[in-house]
Amino acid sequence: MLIELSGKEFRLRCDMRALANAKREANIDISNLGDDVVEVGSFVYFMAQSGAKHAGVEFKYELDDFLGLIEVQDLETLGASITKLMGGGAEKKR
Repeated sequence: MLIELSGKEFRLRCDMRALANAKREANIDISNLGDDVVEVGSFVYFMAQSGAKHAGVEFKYELDDFLGLIEVQDLETLGASITKLMGGGAEKKR
């Protein structure tokens, strides 16, 4: 999934690498992710980092620099992106 932040495009990938790095490096508990907007932005950072690695694209941002690209009006888009990538809203098959 592609998102744009401050005119820069990022490919997000929600995989075990992103989840493990978020937990290990930022102590993010994905079961309570919606409660803290900084954690939401940080989780998107780890998904962008993983997406770049998977695509073979250089990712040159530190967490603080990446968070600086996120504006308040981006939060709704980020939340929707996380929900989609985590499989939320998908209809269950019978």
